[in-house]
Amino acid sequence: MRLPNELILDMVEHMDVRTLKAFMATNKELCGFIKDHEHSISKARAAIFPLPPLGNVLSSATPERNVLLQNTFSLLHELEIRELRIDYLIQKHPEFFNLASPPGLPPLTMEQQGRLGPLIKRALLQCDAMADIAANAPCKPIGEEYYSLITSGVWSVSPLPRGLRNMDPFTNVHARPGQVAYIDSLPLADVAVLLFLINMLGFGFSQAKKFDGSDPTINERITVFEECVLRHGSWFVWAHVSDRATMREMAGHMLRAGLTELTEWETGAEGVLQGLKMTLVERFRQLARAPGDRVVLKMLKVVKELVC
Repeated sequence: MRLPNELILDMVEHMDVRTLKAFMATNKELCGFIKDHEHSISKARAAIFPLPPLGNVLSSATPERNVLLQNTFSLLHELEIRELRIDYLIQKHPEFFNLASPPGLPPLTMEQQGRLGPLIKRALLQCDAMADIAANAPCKPIGEEYYSLITSGVWSVSPLPRGLRNMDPFTNVHARPGQVAYIDSLPLADVAVLLFLINMLGFGFSQAKKFDGSDPTINERITVFEECVLRHGSWFVWAHVSDRATMREMAGHMLRAGLTELTEWETGAEGVLQGLKMTLVERFRQLARAPGDRVVLKMLKVVKELVC
């Protein structure tokens, strides 16, 4: 005898996707019933995530980052994977996520670390939300042929015809206006923690790379790393520290493409848009009324008040 439909729906709304798929595999009729209700089940489940998606999201299964449609089990599975990866990154990679003694703050107690951790997680999820803007209208999916140019190094070549440059999957300029609008909609606390997050990750990146002090591009390389976090979210951080050589290689291509775009912007190339880090700094200055030389100190003050 099968359970009542209402009870089945209530049960599956509390299952993760792996458990749900196993449950569906137990009975053909049950599987069909659940598939018929995929939209409502997925909508209810997505709503309980710390930062529910605003629409479609980008897959992290492949470098091409295929679009996963809103209110589907595939999207739910991606959200679950992101949460697990972010938790793993924060717990297992103190070289980037040093909660005990974060750059710019005094050593933190366990209680204070317990407050900082969720703030950092939320900031990474907000970076994911910015990346997902590329999965929604008016943005259109970037064709596979443009991804196929990645390994040839085309996207780190400068100059490129503007029409081709605009198809760079790593800079994804079509998503930039929406990403800027997202940042401009955030309140002071969220902006401060986002700024703190990328500063923390940029510091970890610089420490790990052990740059030669004579390299004139050090600051630009750190800025590009921070920019990639804002554009690509936790997927980029995961790729950068991944055990898989293909993922680390992909992160390297992202950094080179980002450095090319930054260089073009600094040299006044036509049609190059302002980056997200600059937008974030400007938003913080606006909200905190902080002059340019006081942004970092003011940001640390806001974060310290949230944590300590």
